[in-house]
Amino acid sequence: MRRLLITSLCLLVLSGCGQRGLKGLVPAEGMVTLNGEPVEGASISFAPQSGVPDARSAAAMTDKNGKFVATIFNYGDGMQPGEYQVFVTKTTGTGGESSPEDKNRRGTDDRRVVNHLPPKYNEKTTSGLTVSIPPAGNKNIELKLEGEVDLTPQRLTER
Repeated sequence: MRRLLITSLCLLVLSGCGQRGLKGLVPAEGMVTLNGEPVEGASISFAPQSGVPDARSAAAMTDKNGKFVATIFNYGDGMQPGEYQVFVTKTTGTGGESSPEDKNRRGTDDRRVVNHLPPKYNEKTTSGLTVSIPPAGNKNIELKLEGEVDLTPQRLTER
């Protein structure tokens, strides 16, 4: 009986250790469009603007209707209130592999990626996108992307 009690307590403690969470998270949901059309499969990153102590980044992925739900740890747990710089990416690979010669050279690769969004939205410093999350949350975030897309496969490079 004592062994069962100790085992149960250990399991309870260990299960609590896996639960990560922050207090004060609020709902953050919205939609991504490109030239007025929903964007499916886009990855969204929310980077806290400087000056916000202990702020955490959040992320989301759009569904087939361009809708997303922001997450810090667990799907749909929301975000901390504050100001965020936002960047959005959507890429696919061509499936190629590095040639034997390139495998010996650092930073070169035969694989290619196709960027399905205008390149300016790939970086927080160039996207021009910002989001304000009030203390009550925001379920109507609109990320309206505009511009031409170049679907030419680009060489994959190391950063």
